[in-house]
Amino acid sequence: MVRSSVKPSEIQIISVTDDIRKSKTRVKYAFNYNIQEIQEEVPIIDEQGNEVMQTQTMYEYEQFIFESEFDLFMKNIIPEVLKTMYAAKKDEIMQNLALANTELPKEISVEEV
Repeated sequence: MVRSSVKPSEIQIISVTDDIRKSKTRVKYAFNYNIQEIQEEVPIIDEQGNEVMQTQTMYEYEQFIFESEFDLFMKNIIPEVLKTMYAAKKDEIMQNLALANTELPKEISVEEV
């Protein structure tokens, strides 16, 4: 789970590297799912030097970072390709998140019958 004070977009491009010799472009990107706005009390120091609590809007979300290589001639359509990939993976990732959040017991007893 990632936390941020700025609302993230669903897809963020982290870096782009072009390889002119191989006619390829490598894109590192993040897919952000399950973005939720939350209110959090955070301590701040006022003008008198006193610590006071202030409500701040934060965002929590699941972030998955990927890296893909594309032919250089496709560079102008990469945003559309990433949107399609995001939508295609969404159901699978949300299902896997639900499964991953399942807690296992710390101890398991096997009773003899």
